[in-house]
Amino acid sequence: MSVSKWFRPVGIYDLAFLFQRLTGIILVIYLCMHLVYLSTLREPSIYESFLRVTTSPQYLPFDIMLVLCGVYHGINGVRIILHELGFLHEHKKVVLAIAIVTIIVAWVIASYMMLEVI
Repeated sequence: MSVSKWFRPVGIYDLAFLFQRLTGIILVIYLCMHLVYLSTLREPSIYESFLRVTTSPQYLPFDIMLVLCGVYHGINGVRIILHELGFLHEHKKVVLAIAIVTIIVAWVIASYMMLEVI
C-alpha cells in the first residue's frame, strides 16, 4: 500500500484510520520538538521565558489542538485494537459512533479545563 492511498479514503472507517495516522505523525513530530526544546532549558531564565510563552493565551489554540490529537489518537486506537482482536466486530458503526462522541466529550472537557487555568 502506498502512502498516496492514505489520502483517498473510501468510507468512514478509512477516514477514521487516516486521522489515526495523521494524529500519530503530528504527535511524533511534537514529541521530537518537545524533547529537543526541553534539552535546551538548563538555565532558570530560559525556563521562565519558556513558561511565559507556553502559558500565554496566544499559545492556547495549539495546546487545544494537541489535546485533540492525543485524545483522538488514544480513543480511536482502542477502537482499532478492539476490532483487530475481533471484539465487537459486528457492531462497527455503533463502536465508531461511541468513539466519536467520547472523543468530542473528552476534548471539550479538557479544553474547558485548560481555559480555566489561563
